[in-house]
Amino acid sequence: MIIDSHAHFEPRMLGEANLIQKLDAAGVDKVALIPAMNDPLPHVPEFVLAASRALMQSGLTRPLAEAAHRFTLTSEGNLRLGGTIYNIYPQPDNEPAFALVKKYPGRFLAWAFLNPRHNPGVLDDLEKWRHEKGMIGVKLHPHWHDYTTDLLYPLFERMQELNLPALIHLGFGKRGDFRAIAEKFPRLKIISAHAGFPFYQDMWNFAKHHNIYVDLSSPYIDENLARAAVKVMGADRCLYGTDAPYGFSDQHKGYDYSEIRGWVERLPVSSTDKEKIFAGNFRELVKI
Repeated sequence: MIIDSHAHFEPRMLGEANLIQKLDAAGVDKVALIPAMNDPLPHVPEFVLAASRALMQSGLTRPLAEAAHRFTLTSEGNLRLGGTIYNIYPQPDNEPAFALVKKYPGRFLAWAFLNPRHNPGVLDDLEKWRHEKGMIGVKLHPHWHDYTTDLLYPLFERMQELNLPALIHLGFGKRGDFRAIAEKFPRLKIISAHAGFPFYQDMWNFAKHHNIYVDLSSPYIDENLARAAVKVMGADRCLYGTDAPYGFSDQHKGYDYSEIRGWVERLPVSSTDKEKIFAGNFRELVKI
């Protein structure tokens, strides 16, 4: 079985029919959907992504990557890329993703996307969405929603009680304080998106001794970083994900599911470990 633990439902880029067709062709059995949080984004050149990855792999150069990120944010909290403004939604709409789960319950699951910075009723929203069919946990994005992770503590306390995992796209500095989160909430199941972006090795070394996992998704990482994450953290702590429909394009300018799947298939680990990464670890985390 192959389960994509990290994909976005973005019908403006990959519509329902085309999505299912691509999943069938790629042999992806289930997808954990994340509601859209922004306008569809342009393709980012690989040399830009490679430079960003290189800067983030050292605590000495990571502030340069942070400065570049801050430069792309407008005063309203949107993204400015190439002179064009792309909206970041303060409160992503969960309804479309959960509607797709209801339509295809055997194929899709969903993360409820919450944002404590712009939603004083975030705990009430958690109670609402946790009862929805196919809800597996909460997606959080302090990086683009631009808040310090201590705002998440009341939410994490309740999620820990409910045994719900958190899929979190960490930000820089106090917007990604994974150490404080793990130490304050030792029973909270934390999945750090994109192999621990923007900390990578620093987070992997810490995570080995705490309840932290990573997904191997997105061009925020490359095959070498995916291999390094598995080597340091172990196959038991890594999950297959794509970040679709963002990142890797096929010859028809659609999403290419073969790229990250190939990373996992080429890992120098046993077939049993590959099965854990492709599906087993995720199934254990979300109890399906």
